[in-house]
This record gives sequence, C-alpha cells and structure tokens, in this order.
Amino acid sequence: MTQGLFYNQKKSLTVLILGYILLVVLISLLVTNSGPLNQHIVLCIITSLLIGYSISYEVSKDFVIFKHLKIFGFTIFKSKIHFPFPDYLIVFSAKHKQGAEWGSVAAIGKERGGDNYVIRFFKGNKHFTIYRTNSLEDAKEKASELSVFLNVEIRGKK
Repeated sequence: MTQGLFYNQKKSLTVLILGYILLVVLISLLVTNSGPLNQHIVLCIITSLLIGYSISYEVSKDFVIFKHLKIFGFTIFKSKIHFPFPDYLIVFSAKHKQGAEWGSVAAIGKERGGDNYVIRFFKGNKHFTIYRTNSLEDAKEKASELSVFLNVEIRGKK
C-alpha cells in the first residue's frame, strides 16, 4: 500500500537557463584550462545546485504534508507543512506573473507570465497549492489520485 503521494514542483525557467549557461561556462573553462582550480570547483557546485535541485510535496495517508528539498532526486531537507485536513480540493486554471526588471528580458516588457493548472486544498477560507502543471490532463489525473487517496471531494468543473 502507498505510504504517501509525491508532487514535484516545476522549476523556474530562469533557474534552468542560468544553470545551463553556467554549465557551458564551466565546460569552456575546463577545456581551455583557464582559471584556478577553486574557481572551477565553486562553479561546478553552483551549476549542480541550480540544475539538480527540486522541490516536492509529500502527502501521507493521515494527511501530513512534507516539503522536500532534493538534489538530483535525493532529499536533503524535509519540513512539515501545517495545514488542516481539507474540506475539498479544486483543479483550476491560474495565470502567473513574474517581474522582468533585469537583463535583456526588461527590454521586452515589465512582466512575463503564463498559464498553469493548479491543484489546491481548501479548508474554510484557507488554501494550499499542492501542485502546478502546464497540462490539464495531468492536473486532473493527479487530483483524482489525491481525491481517492485522502477521500476528499473534488469541486469545480470536471
């Protein structure tokens, strides 16, 4: 029997781009053999952290939520999230905006954003977002899995 369900959070595109740019810089430094060794080591650590980290939520059968900070799939830090047992959960479309006041992105506009589908727990007027994805089918599948796992009703459009 399943002890808990894991919901991996999507990593920011900015973090991924920065990580891969640093990886290219690291490879070019290693190929040209320029710079001191400690510079290579620090750059390697920063690149690994940016590319390899992820955040996920674990929901147990008795509704204890843990937030996991992982590096390449291995949990390095785990904290408990305090949220009461939900009355219901909802899957809905959400728009997000992120400031773009730095670098070349600032020339394009003040903000950038996108559409996501979100699974959110509700208890009275409190809410907690457990999962965010670009795919409606994925969100519905994860929500029904969570609904059956916790025996909680899914409200909203089906």
